[in-house]
Amino acid sequence: MEQKEHTLKDDKDLINRILGDMDSRYIILFLFIIRKDLFKDLSDFKLIISYNRVINLEEIFKGNLKSYWNEEFIKIAIDLGLFKNIRSYEDFNLKDDDFIIKMGVETITIEENIEKETGKVKYIISVPADTLFLMINKKFKSLTKRNFNLALIRLKGVRCENTGAIHPFIYKIGEKDYTLSDDLYEFLKDDYANIYLAIKGEFTIDGFYKKFKETQDKILNYIEIFDIFLKKKEIIKKINNVIEENNLELTFSKDEDSKDKAEKLDFLDITIKLKVLDAKIKFKLSNSNYQKLLDYRTQLQNINDQLIEMRTYYSTKEKKYSYLEFIEQISEEKMEIQKKLIDLRNEISKLKPTLKLIESDIKEVKV
Repeated sequence: MEQKEHTLKDDKDLINRILGDMDSRYIILFLFIIRKDLFKDLSDFKLIISYNRVINLEEIFKGNLKSYWNEEFIKIAIDLGLFKNIRSYEDFNLKDDDFIIKMGVETITIEENIEKETGKVKYIISVPADTLFLMINKKFKSLTKRNFNLALIRLKGVRCENTGAIHPFIYKIGEKDYTLSDDLYEFLKDDYANIYLAIKGEFTIDGFYKKFKETQDKILNYIEIFDIFLKKKEIIKKINNVIEENNLELTFSKDEDSKDKAEKLDFLDITIKLKVLDAKIKFKLSNSNYQKLLDYRTQLQNINDQLIEMRTYYSTKEKKYSYLEFIEQISEEKMEIQKKLIDLRNEISKLKPTLKLIESDIKEVKV
């Protein structure tokens, strides 16, 4: 097959390989979202006029956006990070109409190009490299500026390993602006229209997983603190002396679930103070709280396994789908994924009240 006859339709495996690389994937997909979801495939002339009118203002006020742009456009623009000083649509609604919107010195522009053959006007979206990087990095912090720049270079000419054909996935405009190739855009638009949904699904799962890991790590850390004392007999003896001096009761029993049959304490409201390195640690050892933490550890491990399972839809070495397949799956399983996340969030919420009580008994004071 001659190179001129070869199209991206014949290189689906190549596209999957490129999308499998996170740095390249986000550049392609964000350029696609900007064109399709934000600017409606450049098919709305009034939208283009209203956008250019706003970005050419010396100062942009919230009231200007409300006058010229519709609600959907504003929501997507905020979600993508087009504005420097607006975090969310809720934040936008709280601002007064005279609030100044900051878009940066450089921003997305739409240029007119008259085709010689037809005389028709063709619009080209031009995205500054720094603007694109900040948009991606807002959602996916793992992307570094160095890897982003390297990916830009690679995407300007991608060689097919089977045919040797070279596809420019993106084009550089001027010194630092980029646009998505029409061929790749049409390929994705025809069969993979839910790219914006896929990006939001990926971001939601990753964000939830990050917050979840903070809770899990906190609980595991508390268990480790408790274990230090519950597994050392010399500490148990000291606790025993305190209990005897105060006419309290202390009972010992065997933990049948433990391989080493370690001694298990049943006690309440005992405060231990000691100096570890350069910090004084003060906390109460409550066996009931300790057992709750152990139960939480099991529950959280179950949640962790479910989240990892969800992440295998699009990433990790054990991923179930190529990214193009994930785009297809996300629309079919969107409600299922949302339901899973809601259920998991509710499970974690049930743990938090007791965890706060336990935290109030564990204090660290530096000398």
